[in-house]
Formats: sequence, structure tokens, C-alpha cells
Amino acid sequence: MSELEEMKAPGLHENGFGSTWLGNLIIKLGGNWKQVYYRGSWDNLLLHEDGTVSFSVESAWGELYDVRKFIEEHFPGVRLYFQCEESGMSIYQTNDDTGQYFPEKYYLWVENGTTEYYTSLEALTKEVQNITGSKNLKTLDSCKKALETYSRSNSDLYYTLEDFELLDD
Repeated sequence: MSELEEMKAPGLHENGFGSTWLGNLIIKLGGNWKQVYYRGSWDNLLLHEDGTVSFSVESAWGELYDVRKFIEEHFPGVRLYFQCEESGMSIYQTNDDTGQYFPEKYYLWVENGTTEYYTSLEALTKEVQNITGSKNLKTLDSCKKALETYSRSNSDLYYTLEDFELLDD
């Protein structure tokens, strides 16, 4: 990936994403870019002191399952964890069942552009209670209903509250 990042665009094959196009990664790893759904590119490639590698993928319509499985098959023993957000389609997903890499469980978006993430229902309910004035919120559903009610009576701001769906492989 570092080698591809250093290449002049478009990298190994003509594309609209540049040298960090995921199709270039498929080609570099010996795959056929026509057989793997790869729409998008990566950035923020980091090698951490503990030996883990992290990077962000810019794509559309959710997690790129084919790319993830292709990489995991190419490197036995490697497991890719992801968290994806596609607000236009209300897709919020992860495969990090322990929360080690993506501890965020809830996503709160405010119409003014503010985005907040919460790792626990307790922290989320406290924030929703602060926003809405509601008391004794205990569930995600009660938080959503409180925000909907608040948004209807306070049309200056609209809130969207989502939870990250845990996907099995």
C-alpha cells in the first residue's frame, strides 16, 4: 500500500481515484480487479508500534466485503476490522465485536453539522436527557423517541441517532 501511495496517479491501472484506488491494491496483490467489488480508495495508512496497520476507505454504500475477504485470504492470519457509515442510506455497521478497534456504538448527528459518537448507552442517554430535558431514558429506542419529540417542538435543530449494527463474517 505504501508503494502504491508513492506512485504517480493513476497507479497500476487507469481509474478515477488515483494511485490509492482499491483496484490497484487488488492488482498489486495478484488479483483480478474485474472480479472483486472494489469501488473506492484508501488514505491515512499507518503502521502502529504494536504491529497493527490502520487505514481509512472512502467508498459508497457500506463495507467493501469483497475487498476485505480478498485481503484476508491473501494474508492468512490477518483480520480486518471495520466501521462504516453511510448516512444517506442509514448504514452504520462494524465487525469489531469487542470494541477494541472501534469502540463507538452510537452515532448522534445534529442538523448544524455536529457529530458525536458514544461508546455506551449510559453516556448517550445522559446526553439525550441534557438535550431534550427528558428523564429516565434507559434504551436506545427511548432516546430516539425523545429526540424525535424534541425536534418536532424545536424546529431549529433536527437530530439523527443511529447504532452501529454488529455484522458477522
